[in-house]
Amino acid sequence: MNSSLIATNLLTHSHTLLPVGTQSMRESLLGQILLNFHLITPDQLDRALQVQAKLKPPRPLGEILIEQKILDEKTVASILNVQKRKLAIDPVVSPESGASEVEQYLENISPDEYLKITRDLGASDLHLGAGLEPAVRLHGTLFRLPRKALSATEAEDVLFTFLTPEQRQELRQNKHVDVAINHKDYGRFRLNVFVHTLGMAGVFRAIADEAQAFEELGLPRSVLSVINNKNGLVLVTGPTGSGKSTTLSMLLDRINERDQRHIITLEEPIEVVHRNKKSVVSQREIPTHAPTFAAGLRSALREDPDVIVVGEMRDPDTVATALTAAETGHLVLGTLHTKSAPQSILRILDLFPEGHREHVRTLLATVLRGVIAQQLVPNIDQQGRSLATEFMVVNPAIANLIRDDRIWQIKTLMQLGREEGMRLMDDSLLQLVQSKKISLEEAFSRATEREKFLSQQ
Repeated sequence: MNSSLIATNLLTHSHTLLPVGTQSMRESLLGQILLNFHLITPDQLDRALQVQAKLKPPRPLGEILIEQKILDEKTVASILNVQKRKLAIDPVVSPESGASEVEQYLENISPDEYLKITRDLGASDLHLGAGLEPAVRLHGTLFRLPRKALSATEAEDVLFTFLTPEQRQELRQNKHVDVAINHKDYGRFRLNVFVHTLGMAGVFRAIADEAQAFEELGLPRSVLSVINNKNGLVLVTGPTGSGKSTTLSMLLDRINERDQRHIITLEEPIEVVHRNKKSVVSQREIPTHAPTFAAGLRSALREDPDVIVVGEMRDPDTVATALTAAETGHLVLGTLHTKSAPQSILRILDLFPEGHREHVRTLLATVLRGVIAQQLVPNIDQQGRSLATEFMVVNPAIANLIRDDRIWQIKTLMQLGREEGMRLMDDSLLQLVQSKKISLEEAFSRATEREKFLSQQ
């Protein structure tokens, strides 16, 4: 059985892919939904289930919760509708032949074939490690492959296959190493190898061979306005695995196709390789081509850049240098691990001591051009994920709020700024629910103002 057939078998016989943390017996779906919506506590659910177990004949859990005055009838009715939709879309799987053949194949798999299976499954990440069953992240969920856990020796042998002697030495010295793999058959991967209590482990992140087209990403068209700026700072934010690098690569590619500029990227490691189109693109890897992001930024300012892309803005030195670059006439694109536009501003301010924050606020009010915050949400059909996006344009009114330290009022101005293309994350999530792309439960768990979601039936 070759790796393409194995991937087909894994997808077809979905019982062979087990979600990490899966229990043998599924708990009450209604109870799970109530907990996910934070409408009851685990203790309240346990007490209600104990009451239900004693009743003969048993009565519906919703009735018991109403009687105990934990929930009202309207709330229970809303959640029962969520449960009904969830039951309608959850696939029913039954054991079929093929699993044993899959397991036998995986016992003798070569290191390279793990990469092939990851690509064939369409997974975003591959996890290999000592004492762990191999696993892939598919549509945001981590699934175990049906193979016994790797021994410490097996894990080291597999992971060392992808490292040079110099990288192995760095791993021994620092206990972790970040590298980019460019496999001739299976494409590019970002690999982090680290040492943990059971031995060595590695996470492979699949990287696209080229920047994705704007139309493929699900972003609002208004976000393209940020690359019309000749200078200033643009932030792409979101949690790990939310597609920040993909959005950043798309924006960079649009500039490359349209404008005659010198683009310098600072990445750790280099992901999508950009070839010169109308622009000249210089991609630098941290720490191979510069010891740190801040050092690379300072060097970039002397290299006649028009656009500077900073893979991650995570320390005061990098942020301060990026703000200086934006102030001196360059367009700087960077990323943060924040969930909203206002939170991104606060995160930058929190990096600096109290005595410097007024200056940083003034600088941000002057140079910040826009913030794209995003997250990937599992689709209701369990096939892929949809992108939910918040977008803020820094107009004069928002700039004044930043300067005057009234960040909490930005959300109101964003609500009023829809004609400028602004959008709040809650509105994006609600739109995805109404278009039946994501479930109400998924949207609710990510929302900030949850009341509006409970009224959706």
